[in-house]
Amino acid sequence: MSLSASFAAQRDSFSLDFAIDVARGETVAVVGPSASGKTTALRCLAGLLRPRAGAIRFGDEVWYDEPSRTFVPAQQRNASMVFAKGALFGHMTVQENAEFGLQAAGVSTSLTEARASEVLHVVNADHLATRRASTLSAGEVQRVALARAIALKPSVLLLYEPLSALDIRLRPLVRQALRNAIAATDAATVFVTHDPAEAMLFAQRFVVVEDGVVAQSGGLAELRNRPATPYIASFAGTNLYRGQAHSLGDGSSTVDIGGARLVIQGDYEGEISVLLDPDAVTLSAATQETSARNLLRGPVEAIVPDRGAFRVTIASVPPISARVTARSLETLGVHTGQSLYAGFKAMEAHIL
Repeated sequence: MSLSASFAAQRDSFSLDFAIDVARGETVAVVGPSASGKTTALRCLAGLLRPRAGAIRFGDEVWYDEPSRTFVPAQQRNASMVFAKGALFGHMTVQENAEFGLQAAGVSTSLTEARASEVLHVVNADHLATRRASTLSAGEVQRVALARAIALKPSVLLLYEPLSALDIRLRPLVRQALRNAIAATDAATVFVTHDPAEAMLFAQRFVVVEDGVVAQSGGLAELRNRPATPYIASFAGTNLYRGQAHSLGDGSSTVDIGGARLVIQGDYEGEISVLLDPDAVTLSAATQETSARNLLRGPVEAIVPDRGAFRVTIASVPPISARVTARSLETLGVHTGQSLYAGFKAMEAHIL
């Protein structure tokens, strides 16, 4: 059984066309820049917003179908949602919060208490059972919110930026709670985030939303090898540029990109797209005599883990990302705001 959705939605002046398929036991991340449509998509899946066209189904259950005027409200869908800030009932204890959905569903008191205790243990929050929710830290709130969400063993688990409100030091514990909760439900899980590292930690596939439409979907390798937009290239950890090419007549060409001029191998004229693997980019604190024909300079904008190494983004013109080892990172003493050179050879650039 799987969650299958293809619909159009409207919120005020914003329009969204969205599609997603998630198998039971699979996690799919919905990613995209701010105001791209991620929140609207999740609200439609949850039943908090009615689309204007299309269909949403889980297995044989029809949750929304415009031609037949079918719309199943949120409380009647076997789906649970975790919000960015938990949305617990502050006057209730942790145990009471975990029991809430079960009680609303009419589950017996004995089973409700047992199940609530079970899910609190799953997210390592059973020691908090007697605490008032209003006294919890942000990380504790999210763990309890997860417990409440999985208590009813939902078929669909919807996670809306579940780590975004947390201090970075709290995230590892909540990440583990997320892993435990996802594994415990075996649900079709939709994970909405703007953080590439978070998406890659949890998801097997990705749906990228930009300006109200699905720009691309697929596995990470597909997004890295054939990114459809610069945002997707950046998210997937590759460099994608579009610019005007001019042949130099010697088997190479220049490409004008945002006021900068890059050199690539091959004779090209007109608009082209250039794909550059971050593994092909070298970083240095000063200019060096190398065979690299392209050298950009700018401050370090971000440093994120990437497949056992680190991806360093330089705010040069155009911006560029390099993938380096932990040792290289330490040797260069790389830190945010530091000015670095990024170089690559003409032959490393691939034309799409």
